[in-house]
Amino acid sequence: MFDLVVSGWSFFFRWPVANASVFREQGVFLGPLLQMCVYLICSAIGFIILPARFEQWSVFLGWTGLALLTGFFHEDGLADTADSLGVSKFDSGVSLEKIHSTFKDPRLGTFGVSALVLFWLSRYSFSQNVVFTPLVCALVCLLSRATSLGLGLYFYSRVPPSRSARSSHVMQNVDIRSAVVHLLVAVILGVALCFAVGTYANSSAWALEHSMNFFLNWKVTFVGFFLPIMSTSVLLLLMVRRTEALNGDLLGAAVCTAEVLIMTGIALGIESLV
Repeated sequence: MFDLVVSGWSFFFRWPVANASVFREQGVFLGPLLQMCVYLICSAIGFIILPARFEQWSVFLGWTGLALLTGFFHEDGLADTADSLGVSKFDSGVSLEKIHSTFKDPRLGTFGVSALVLFWLSRYSFSQNVVFTPLVCALVCLLSRATSLGLGLYFYSRVPPSRSARSSHVMQNVDIRSAVVHLLVAVILGVALCFAVGTYANSSAWALEHSMNFFLNWKVTFVGFFLPIMSTSVLLLLMVRRTEALNGDLLGAAVCTAEVLIMTGIALGIESLV
């Protein structure tokens, strides 16, 4: 288990930790849980050091701290994907070689910059909404990352372009059953951890009161969770078919897309209950 955690940490955070040479591909699927824990720590630090009138900024500091520690891991994927699709502009006449060379280009293009600006502006707007406490955002962090990996597993086993020679991702060497178990463990432990944090912060009463109403309302659940996940899956499928590959950049773009869509859905769902 220790090697799995170290493998996931070294993969997502690029830190030279002990036993990093003992790489276990399955450990990558603990990434959602590890990143959620880092987000909780960073946002908690912000909550402690910020004055009371600026406490809501702790949500934004959590995202910033996580992005810095991961080296903007998923944001880089979003930017590279935007630039690659921007080069082709969904024109089938553009060669796949040009699209994939753009993935590997370290420079940022117009489409990449625009995507990053819109993504961080969305995060800023969400951070100013009192609905999105560090606890809620930590759950979104977990769900968006687990969704991306889960979709990657599904597409790799069922969509032929995902297994092309252009695909360069760790899923090629991962036993799917083992990876699914790790994803489920990450989600279960993450929800339990966030509930424990909420209880410690004396916010469990609000969480219980509203979460039951939230999940029992099928329309709200559809808008807040199922619709964002379905939209992300459709977008990722279109990108896989256009690029004829499934790589880390596309999954990073799926993480960012799922995060924004889930938070938008939650905001709309909770607003309908107020």
